[in-house]
Amino acid sequence: MGVTGQIDACEFSKDNYYIIASDNHANAKIYIRETGEYVNQVNHIDMKNDQFERAGKINALGYSYDGKYFFTGINDHGLKLWDAKTYTLVHHFNKTAEVDGADFSSDGKWLAIGAGNVIYVHLMSDFTLVHKFAHEGSAVNNLHFNHDNSLLASAANKGDVLITRTSDWKMIRRHSLKSSAKRIYFSPDGTFYALSGRDQYCKIHRTSDGSVVADLQNLGNLEMLPGDDYGDENPAVETLHWSADGNYIFTGGVIDGIMRVWRRSDWSLIGTVQAQSTNRQIEYIHVSSDNEVIVGGDEGVLYHYKFNPPTILEPYGLSKEGNNIISFEAELFDSNVPLGGTSWNPQKVKIASGKISMKALPNSGRDIKDNFITFDPVKDAPKLDYRINFPVAGTWYIWILGRGGQDANLVHVGMFDKEVSTAKSITVGTGSADEFSWTTNDGTGTPASIQINKTGVHTLNVVMQKDGVEIDKIILTLDAEYDPSQVNGGKGPKCSIR
Repeated sequence: MGVTGQIDACEFSKDNYYIIASDNHANAKIYIRETGEYVNQVNHIDMKNDQFERAGKINALGYSYDGKYFFTGINDHGLKLWDAKTYTLVHHFNKTAEVDGADFSSDGKWLAIGAGNVIYVHLMSDFTLVHKFAHEGSAVNNLHFNHDNSLLASAANKGDVLITRTSDWKMIRRHSLKSSAKRIYFSPDGTFYALSGRDQYCKIHRTSDGSVVADLQNLGNLEMLPGDDYGDENPAVETLHWSADGNYIFTGGVIDGIMRVWRRSDWSLIGTVQAQSTNRQIEYIHVSSDNEVIVGGDEGVLYHYKFNPPTILEPYGLSKEGNNIISFEAELFDSNVPLGGTSWNPQKVKIASGKISMKALPNSGRDIKDNFITFDPVKDAPKLDYRINFPVAGTWYIWILGRGGQDANLVHVGMFDKEVSTAKSITVGTGSADEFSWTTNDGTGTPASIQINKTGVHTLNVVMQKDGVEIDKIILTLDAEYDPSQVNGGKGPKCSIR
């Protein structure tokens, strides 16, 4: 804690020693990352009151790569560059402008500043202005140099997004969003850039041609609390940031305080965390080079996490038992995502195929019949992900070994976080809460199936419909007549190898 009001910016120093966080009273406070100890603060302007004012919102913070400087950018009072050791003012840029975004180049050469709708690029050696260019009549919200400083990305209020080449400062691409663009960040390897804004816009673009490769849906509560950005009828996905290795991306969501985590290999949602209080917005996420994460927002509290990236496993292939069969234990998942207050939990069970099953708990009567993947973490059902390398296109039939009784006997199967109409409401077990049994029937009484139109790696989702349901093993087969209950004493075929 230790800040007053909304936190609209927070960052780690490049050497990961410090954390700097702003408030909406024109202060930026510095802490030691390891201990949380308060070190010092700078005051961008002297407000002489304790009331919220627009002018007090520091929206831009950042340390230089050599650790000598940090900057603060604020509404109507420009950007100030500070000595990181003495906390004294070094230079004041664009003194009367609104500065919401700025960035240092990693080679120490440039400082780029978005002042109003104009971007100014200065040499750090003597603060000489080397270039400036403008967005179309809208204030700049965010700037970011790519990994080798060959590109500068900028996002502005009226949805104007520019990718600029730094060798000649030529614009090479422009995106026009329907409304305000909030954040844009290149992936650490420069292959992609992530872009977020209003209308819950949150997409991954390929740097080479600007094409969209993923749409990361952040849905949920949209109603601001009084005192936040109240009256804003079109809330944005305010922030996002890549993991240190670029294999994951964090997004700030909507007005629910929930941070989402997505896996780059298939752009699947793999985790969520309540990173601001319920019904408050996350305004800023920053990730250190060793995968610690800080989150600030309308709650006025800075949350600090350690992200432990899950091991990215090889996908499942065919079972050695042949006949185009893919078989795997429920507990050997790629990701396990609790949602809506329910989660899949491992259970030690002697009669289970691998001595462990997965059960949806708590058993409180949840029944998510439809719209079970809406990307609203408060409403969705929990899911298990399995990455599978399908060697053959066609209709793959689904068998599930499980149990649960009449009130806890249904699951859904999806693909790439999308519902599959032919694999909804699969009945698990035969009505007994004690014995595991194989079933394939969906809600219509026909064999559950998925259609694979293209060979290669796909992500299969097993999603709870009724809580209390318990699953042990999953089988996919091209053979509509196949019956796993007749194999290996009812345990089904041996598991596929990753």
